[in-house]
Amino acid sequence: MNRSRMLVAMALAFSLLSLLVGIVQIGVQSGESRFSTPTSNFLTAGQAGIARIDIVGPIEDGFSAPGSTGAQDVVDQIEEASRNAAIRGVLLYVNSPGGTVGATRRIYDALIELRAKKPIVAVVTDVAASGGYYVASASDAIFAYESTILGSIGAIAIHPNIGPFLDRHGVQIQTLTAGKYKDSSYPFRNLTEEEREMYQQVLDDAYQQFLADVAEGRKKSIKDVREWADGKIYSGRQAKAIQMIDDIGGQKEAVEKIKLILKTDEDLPVYRVEPDFMDRFFAGMGGSGLAIRGPIPSSVDAQPERPAAFRFSGVMYMSPMGLSQLPGWLELSGSHR
Repeated sequence: MNRSRMLVAMALAFSLLSLLVGIVQIGVQSGESRFSTPTSNFLTAGQAGIARIDIVGPIEDGFSAPGSTGAQDVVDQIEEASRNAAIRGVLLYVNSPGGTVGATRRIYDALIELRAKKPIVAVVTDVAASGGYYVASASDAIFAYESTILGSIGAIAIHPNIGPFLDRHGVQIQTLTAGKYKDSSYPFRNLTEEEREMYQQVLDDAYQQFLADVAEGRKKSIKDVREWADGKIYSGRQAKAIQMIDDIGGQKEAVEKIKLILKTDEDLPVYRVEPDFMDRFFAGMGGSGLAIRGPIPSSVDAQPERPAAFRFSGVMYMSPMGLSQLPGWLELSGSHR
């Protein structure tokens, strides 16, 4: 057997082994709570605690990828925290510049539903801009650091025009459509005035939804929210002064707030979702999969995360470029959402 065949055989064997281990792990974990410690399952440990749910990186639909947050994963964790009697409250850890409208709203709705049953307190580290602040507003209280960036409340749609570039290189695009506005999202020409008006109406509607939801989450009037919800950004200190957040602090202060809401002095350790096999595998390969963690010391508030490429398409609750750990390049995509 030559070297290339040997490498292929080894790769196949490793893939099969990984698949078998993953299947076994899924079977073992199917009856367990994913909020666990490294040494014992959370429920079998018998100690009540607080579930920490992370919103890190751009918020997108589906499942999480390295450097971004998938709405499906977050909603699954929220639902588990809701039905798990041992989970007394939720610590929402936010470090996000925002994301797509649908994914952001889905997380917000799930949090509002959970909030009716158990206390939720958000901690913002680097940034909670646009959709990042949107989901944070669904909590009972928001803590942030003095230098944290918050705000950028609004909706945005990006429409690049690469037509002049194609013209210079002799590339011609011919588009056949059935429907007056069908090609309005394509980046080969400028928008017409009618098309601009159409997109603006969609943006305005998304913005009004944003205002209404933040007002509901923060228990304020839309008039009060509108005063600081104009796309402007604020530091944590400024945000506290205008009541965008409740106080300056991190995980320790957030846990104390949850205990205050629960009216208890008992020790409530913080638990995170135990990573599955693929999370560990990709983390070991240099990706940003979840690290294995159990109860988190109150002095540990942040773990660095790697950014991922973000695909701009459609209307988004997204902060301006450069506000957080966004890449310096964009992957332009069609209207696939």
